[in-house]
Amino acid sequence: MRFIWGKKEFTLMIIPGANRRTVRFKLPHSSLYIVPSVILLVLIGFFVTIYLMNTYSHQTKDNMQRTFDGQERQLVNQITLKDNELEQLQANLIDLSQQADEFKLKLEEIKKLEHVIQLMSQSEEPNRTSKKLSALSESAYGSDVGGTEVPVTSQEVTALVSSTKQGLSALVGDINTLLINLSESEARLKEADYLRSITPTLWPVMTHSLTSGFGVRRDPFTGKPSMHTGLDLDGEINDAVYATASGKVIEASFDNEFGNRIIVDHTRGIQTGYMHLNKILVKRGESVTKGQKIGLLGSTGRSTGSHLHYEVQKNRVPVDPTPYLITNRKDER
Repeated sequence: MRFIWGKKEFTLMIIPGANRRTVRFKLPHSSLYIVPSVILLVLIGFFVTIYLMNTYSHQTKDNMQRTFDGQERQLVNQITLKDNELEQLQANLIDLSQQADEFKLKLEEIKKLEHVIQLMSQSEEPNRTSKKLSALSESAYGSDVGGTEVPVTSQEVTALVSSTKQGLSALVGDINTLLINLSESEARLKEADYLRSITPTLWPVMTHSLTSGFGVRRDPFTGKPSMHTGLDLDGEINDAVYATASGKVIEASFDNEFGNRIIVDHTRGIQTGYMHLNKILVKRGESVTKGQKIGLLGSTGRSTGSHLHYEVQKNRVPVDPTPYLITNRKDER
C-alpha cells in the first residue's frame, strides 16, 4: 500500500500481491485531517464513557454500601430492641409468677377466714369447700440474695409460662369456688346473727335471784295449786328491766292481773312478757333491740312484792324460760 499525493487529493493504493489487481482509493486532501480527528473523537468518547461508567459504578457501589450499612445498623438496633423487650417480658413473667404465688397465700388466708365465718355461723351443714382448695405451699421465689448469672433457655421460659398459666387457671377456679362458699357462709352468718338477736338468751334483770320457778306451785293468794307460766325474779323497785331479745312491742299496757306489762314479739312464734312493772318505757308498735332498757321493776297488779314476772311463749304456749337464760351481761348481743 502506498500514497500518491496530488494537489487536492491523494490516492491510496493497496497492492495485495504480484498476481492480483491493485486497488486504488482517491481521498480528498482534507480527509488527512478529518479521519484522525474522527478517530481521536471516538477515542475520547470511548474513554469518557469508560470514565463515566466507572464513576457511576463507584457511586452506585457507595450508595449500595451506605444503604446496606444503614439497613445493617437498623437491623442491629431492632435485634437489640427485641432482645431488651424479650428480657423485659421474661422479667415481667417472673414477677407475674411471684405475684401468683403471693396471691395463693392471700387466698389461703381468705379460706381460713371463710372457715372462721362458717364456725361463727354455727352451721351444721358439712363444709362444701372444694377439695382442690388444699393447703398452698409458700412461694417458690423467696428473697433474692445473690447467685451466679446464668441466662435462661427457651425451654425454661416455656416451662415457666406453662406453669404460670396453669397456676392462674387454677386460681380462677379457686376464687370462683371461694366466692360461692363465702356468699353461702355470709348468708349463714347473717342468719345465725339474726337468730341470736331474736332468741331471748339474756337475763331481763341484773339480779339472778328466783323467787318462784316455772310450773305447778301453790298460789300465794289462795294457797291452791296453780300453774305458774313464767319465772319470778327478785329485785328492788325501779330496777332496770331489759329486753331479752330484739323484736317488736305488741303490748304495753296495764292489766289487772299482771299490772303494767310489756309483750315483745320476736317472730318465728317466740314472744316474751315482762309483768308487774312499776313503769313502762316503750310504746306499742315500737321496735326494741336485745339488751335495751324497756321498763322499771315494780309490784303492780296481782303481786305480793317487788319482782319481775318473766314469760317466754312459743306459738302462744308458755314454756320454761330457764333454758334460754344463758347470757349474764345485758349488753351481750
